[in-house]
Amino acid sequence: MQIRTHIGVSVDGFVAGADGRPVLLSMPDFVPGQSHGHPEFFAGCRAVVMGRTTFDPAVTAPTWPWPGVNVYVLTSRPLPSSAPPQVVAAATASELLERMRHGGFDGDVHLVGGPRTIQAFREIGALGRLEVVVLPLLLGAGVPLSPPHGDSARLDLDAQRTFPDGSVELAYRIAP
Repeated sequence: MQIRTHIGVSVDGFVAGADGRPVLLSMPDFVPGQSHGHPEFFAGCRAVVMGRTTFDPAVTAPTWPWPGVNVYVLTSRPLPSSAPPQVVAAATASELLERMRHGGFDGDVHLVGGPRTIQAFREIGALGRLEVVVLPLLLGAGVPLSPPHGDSARLDLDAQRTFPDGSVELAYRIAP
C-alpha cells in the first residue's frame, strides 16, 4: 500500500483559488476523472483518504463519488448519519493509517483533498508519492500546496509528461 496524491497546482503554487475552488476546475479542457492523468492515477488506487473539508460536500452530493471503494476520513468530529457504511474515520493521521493497513484492500490509497491532509500524512512519513499537475495559470492568491511554515522535504522525480493544454505532470517519490 502506498499513499499517493494527484493534485492540480498553479504555476505560482496554489491548489485552490481564494474562494477555495480547486485550480483544476479553472482549466477549460478539464474533465473530472478523464483528463490530466487522472485515469492512469485512479487505475492503481483501491481506497481514498481525505480530510473533513473534502468529505462534507461529497456526503451531501446527489451521488456518492466513491462507490465500492474504501473511504477514510481524517476528522475529529463524528461522521454524519448519512455517511456510507464503508467510511472509516479517525482523528489523527497515524490512527487512520493503522486502520488503512488493516482495511483488507489491495492497491494504493488516493489522498484526495487539500494541503492540511497532505501535510498530516507527510508529517508521519506516510505520503509515498506526490503527483502534481502544474497548470499554466497564475492565481496570485489562494490556498498554497504547502503550508507556509511546514517542514521541508526532498522529492525524487519519478516521471513527467505534458498535456496538450500546456499542463505538466510531475510525479515525485518522497525521499526518506
